Amino acid sequence: MIDLLDIHVGYGGHKALDGLSLHVNDGVLLGIIGPGGCGKSTMCRVIAGLVQPDAGEVFVNRCNFRTCNRHELQSAQKDIGVQFQNDALFEHITVLENVEYPLKRLTDLRAGEIEAKAVETLAMVGLSGFEHRLPNRLSGGQRRRVALARACITRPGLLICDEPTAGLDPQTSRTILDMIAGIRYQTKCTVLVVSSDVVGLVSISNRIALVWSGKVIEEDSTTVFRQSERKEVQRFLDDARLPFAGWAWD
Repeated sequence: MIDLLDIHVGYGGHKALDGLSLHVNDGVLLGIIGPGGCGKSTMCRVIAGLVQPDAGEVFVNRCNFRTCNRHELQSAQKDIGVQFQNDALFEHITVLENVEYPLKRLTDLRAGEIEAKAVETLAMVGLSGFEHRLPNRLSGGQRRRVALARACITRPGLLICDEPTAGLDPQTSRTILDMIAGIRYQTKCTVLVVSSDVVGLVSISNRIALVWSGKVIEEDSTTVFRQSERKEVQRFLDDARLPFAGWAWD
């Protein structure tokens, strides 16, 4: 479970988050949308414990990130997988070694066990046979799959994907989002996805949050969200050319 309470984060006089609050129940796939520079990525980094807010409270699985000690924070972070916006792959090591990295850093598993889990996870994202390639030999979509595999190799309870479809063509974007939905279905983890592909994101999410000027201004089930009369919601969905008629989600 995630609770953000009145979060403020500033960078050089700019307010990235300005009193943001958000509650996320376990097992939810929350799609996060909003205009560029509104604070979506900063919010994800706060939830992952990578950014310490200037004010407010951050609770992830009952751990208060604002008051916990370093050991407690690191322990909580072991249950969080993050797919970064820029992939953040290590270019000098193979795809397999990139995916193995979290297990080598966070667990005491033997080398053979780590390799077996990495191979299994790469198969889950459709990259069997790519284990020994270097990242610079991959397409953009393949790099995103490697980053996704690395983020979920530890089978985290919380998976955060920050713009996993940025710069990808529509078909590849849809494939990545479907994979994320499949991982959530298989592992029952909580998933937060930031994406500019609003149509694709809405199709896989059971809840949607709209971030605007450093705040979550609307968060609800996908069905209720698309019916909101709030002008920012209407404007954003209209800009995304999201159809309204005949849509239904559980």
